[in-house]
Amino acid sequence: MKKLYLCLVLELCVLTMSQRTALDTSILGYIYRGYRNWLTHSFGTGNEDRMSQLRNKNKFQKEVPIDVRFPCNVTAGRSSKVPESVHRLKPGDIDVIAAMGDSVTIGAGATSIYTYEVNIEDRGIVGSIGGQGTWRQYLTLPNILKEFNPKLVGYSLGDAISTDPVAQLNVAESGAMSKDMTFMATYLVNKMKDDPRIDINKHWKLISLMVGSNDFCTNMCVTSLRIMLNDHKTDLINTLRILRDNLPRTFVALIPPPHLKELVAAHQGTETLPCYVSSRIECSCLFALQFRDQRPEYYKIIERWQKIDEEVANYPEFHKNDFTVEVLPTLEDAKVPLAEDGLSDLSYLNADCFHWSQKLHALYANNLWNNLLEPVGNKSRALTSLFKKFLCPTSERPFLMTYRNSQNNET
Repeated sequence: MKKLYLCLVLELCVLTMSQRTALDTSILGYIYRGYRNWLTHSFGTGNEDRMSQLRNKNKFQKEVPIDVRFPCNVTAGRSSKVPESVHRLKPGDIDVIAAMGDSVTIGAGATSIYTYEVNIEDRGIVGSIGGQGTWRQYLTLPNILKEFNPKLVGYSLGDAISTDPVAQLNVAESGAMSKDMTFMATYLVNKMKDDPRIDINKHWKLISLMVGSNDFCTNMCVTSLRIMLNDHKTDLINTLRILRDNLPRTFVALIPPPHLKELVAAHQGTETLPCYVSSRIECSCLFALQFRDQRPEYYKIIERWQKIDEEVANYPEFHKNDFTVEVLPTLEDAKVPLAEDGLSDLSYLNADCFHWSQKLHALYANNLWNNLLEPVGNKSRALTSLFKKFLCPTSERPFLMTYRNSQNNET
């Protein structure tokens, strides 16, 4: 029975969001959701024995002792009066946090020990949107922001599929592609408007958006590359327009996806049989031998995709007084950190050697946070070690950095 479920999961993971939405109304959809619920709640972060195993495997960040203070002084991290401009937004002014994306943003298998557990949705510990525990156990962007504003809402509270209430405003879905983002944006807007905790016109909102890896892994080798890039540009523009036209007081953090060339390189010399099999199932366009000669061309397409994200984010239509889109490029040149033997440290990846462990999510959160406080034009494009560089708001630079306040040095 376990093998039957595994086959079902691997097949459904490659479906687009709209296809899975239609599937959810079918009998197969009920079986699939039941399986995901069972898997998530049986093997996720609620299982202490598993957490102990993962810590022993060095898959988790080292817990910060209670006597170590939070790195930043949070007393001036929230404005005395709610700001009118997104360009004068302090970290503590964020009242609502949300996320759009794919399997990275659902925390796919972040606590997996075996490859069949990759479909666990560990949303509560995702670097961009998880709010489980505190920054001491799980460094995440919401757990950082909660130090500045304990009333922050929207972050995922634990292991959950997207329809579970504890997923909150994490509307990401496994297998999501660029073409799913307009649907996802509309869904998020409606979810926010229906949430009694959120005043759409009053509360400041931070929405992260990252998509592309599934397009690279399953679409790039079966479609026109020129059309794929053009479609992504159109999808992204339409998605951002939906957010802009429906969500005032919003800061959109657009995160270009990582360059998967580095993941391909990480597998060389470190690959086990389970990693070999899962990588070729989950990312056949880049790992399958039949496409090996096309990799250089595919790598250029990924770079072009990242540049499209930056180009669209810079469109003047997405920069208003109460709305902005800012690129956080920390993953653009990201590499899997090296182990002591000089090879890629696979403890930063989960059991399938493709998705991330909690330790990499913590690293991601640290560097996203730094990106938010770094001026436009001088943002880090690679990952630095956990807590090695952890920026704080200062009196000279107290705001989340936008194109406008980076140019004007507003204080």
